[in-house]
Amino acid sequence: MTPMELLPPTDTMYRALLNRDASFEGIFFVGVRTTGIFCRPTCPAKKPARENVDFFPTPSEALHGGYRPCLRCAPMDPEKRAPALIERLRAEVEKAPGGRLTDKELAALSIDPSTARRQFMRHYGMTFQAYHRARRMGLALREVRRGGRVDEAQNGSGFDSASGFREAFTRVFGDAPTATKERGCMYAERIETPLGTMVAVADDEG
Repeated sequence: MTPMELLPPTDTMYRALLNRDASFEGIFFVGVRTTGIFCRPTCPAKKPARENVDFFPTPSEALHGGYRPCLRCAPMDPEKRAPALIERLRAEVEKAPGGRLTDKELAALSIDPSTARRQFMRHYGMTFQAYHRARRMGLALREVRRGGRVDEAQNGSGFDSASGFREAFTRVFGDAPTATKERGCMYAERIETPLGTMVAVADDEG
């Protein structure tokens, strides 16, 4: 089974979010469409309407879905607060999430690139560049699925080359940007019914 298939039923997760149920910590993460932020189920922020949330099994999938981590509940930080260097790097990313931060640019900020890689790997299980790439590609996916032009998604995610963008997009999401745009999204949710657990599937038009 895929990680998405292992998630609890959607109604259960939304109820856990409303109740800030700590027993669901680490089980799922919630993306809020109106803010572009993803949170823990126990986040103290105002709760979004049901139609404005997406559920993810891991922070990495939320990043690739185009969401950035919440500053209040710190969903990527198992100990709630990341080291100062990681917080600084994430803040630099959010200044221009679709751009790039090269090793040379990190050095100009008095940040040792190898230290950045080690700290991100130790804390998140991914390098800083992998985190930044996930953020860029997630934004590109959201832009394409919203009907934006592919070349605008390419430029907005820091790619100079159309072929390089197409290759990276396909490697991450399994389809070229144009195919993703033309096909749209299919959403599947497990729901509880009097007949037992069933799967409801819909496209972007319902």
